Amino acid sequence: MIEMNPPVRDVAEEADATDAQPAWNWFDALWTALLDPRPLVVIAALLLASILLSVRVPQMPGQLRGEPLAADRWLTTMTETLGAGGPLLRASGMFDVLHSPLFHLLLWAAIFLLLVHTAHATWIALHFRRLPAVLDNTTLHGGDPLPMTMPFGVMRWRAALSASPVALSAAVATQVSAWATHLEQRTLRVLPSAPQSEGMDPAVDAHAPILEERLLGVRGLLETALRPLLPAGMILALLLVWWYSMIGHQFTPDPLLPGARASDAVLGVTFEYALTYPQPGVIGPVLKANKGETQRVLPLMRGDVTLDGVVVSLQPGAPSLLVRTLDDAPLLAQPGQSATAAVLGLGFPNPSSEQTLILPQHGVGMRIIRQDNATTSAADDSFVVEVFQGDSEQPIQRFTIRDSQVERIQTPVGEMPLGFVPVPMLQVQAYSAPNHWLLLPAALLLLAGALGFRRRPAFLLAQAGPWPVERSVVIIQTDHAVALETLRRVIEAEPQETP
Repeated sequence: MIEMNPPVRDVAEEADATDAQPAWNWFDALWTALLDPRPLVVIAALLLASILLSVRVPQMPGQLRGEPLAADRWLTTMTETLGAGGPLLRASGMFDVLHSPLFHLLLWAAIFLLLVHTAHATWIALHFRRLPAVLDNTTLHGGDPLPMTMPFGVMRWRAALSASPVALSAAVATQVSAWATHLEQRTLRVLPSAPQSEGMDPAVDAHAPILEERLLGVRGLLETALRPLLPAGMILALLLVWWYSMIGHQFTPDPLLPGARASDAVLGVTFEYALTYPQPGVIGPVLKANKGETQRVLPLMRGDVTLDGVVVSLQPGAPSLLVRTLDDAPLLAQPGQSATAAVLGLGFPNPSSEQTLILPQHGVGMRIIRQDNATTSAADDSFVVEVFQGDSEQPIQRFTIRDSQVERIQTPVGEMPLGFVPVPMLQVQAYSAPNHWLLLPAALLLLAGALGFRRRPAFLLAQAGPWPVERSVVIIQTDHAVALETLRRVIEAEPQETP
């Protein structure tokens, strides 16, 4: 029969954790602080800022790490070049980010915090998996809440209502099934508690088992299993960064001029900015890259190539000017050079840069100045050539180089034709790194872990059993605050049935 009387409550409600009240000791406080996501977010932001800064700030060439004096000179030059911010960047190791002590400190701090988050997420997943076993616990007396040892706060509500345990269990199941993806119910025999024994019929054995209805609703079992994979993937990615910083080697020579060579003994690579002549009167500049028995000829265009595990990155740089005699006579030199050559490459790293070229046998010198043509591409810049004879301070000839062309230079013995060919300098970088396929497991872990956050896992554990006099006690334990409040309103608002 359905009663219109309001439910009678003789057990206090609890809206916070009960069995697992936090034991505010130092370990609990430390664990709570480590699980706070804010320190991890700050460290991650600093790591990301360091990596982005390394793209904008010049990084010390790897070959200088074994040469302390050369490294110090390079760092001093970069510090002075960057002005007021240079000393701060140098002190914080931002000229060599991957080998900076500050970067490694942040890296290992992030790994440690991620390990804590992984352990916590795994702990939660294990407890969710063990929830069904709690339903079968028969060691407690009727009316006692099932023990919950979840690694987070659990809300509990307990009340005595004038309805049968079966009716209460059915009402709870109706509400829980609306959001739970896994639902289990049990009817178990348990020994009565002292209040239940006192309210029993005197003709009935006070120690006879009573029936208790139990129900478990769970949502997000798969999500709880996937969530630990997200911090685990982050740990793997950070370990790869650390591994690269430890075993990786980088070789960054100065920008190559036509005809120049550079090599690195650690990587075993050699680069040559070679000049080929595919047909008479035509120069074809290329980069010859060698690694052991492997050789590649690369065109002057931006790109990457792998030679026996070494990644070679090529990028055309600032303009240079190739000057050559048309008859291949070795008549060209730069001040301070004793040997002459038929071909010389001159570099102009910045607008207004200038170089000096001499014809020793003819007593002629040339000053060549790079002119900025106010375009976005440095390849559009031109060169002004001034020709001097002897000790004269006034040029006897002036002309502009905009493209590949031949100019006749006035000398005391007559005109000499010289070829001028603008070509870019080459910025070459070679580095060894862990195989890129190792990033795939980290990416898969991150993707799978991210899927674990598509919805919030939740559970609700309900018990319903007889309670004196002619009532039932219902106990709800859950981490889903909205579900608990909805269930309370529904149960309290419905007319109750006398057991």
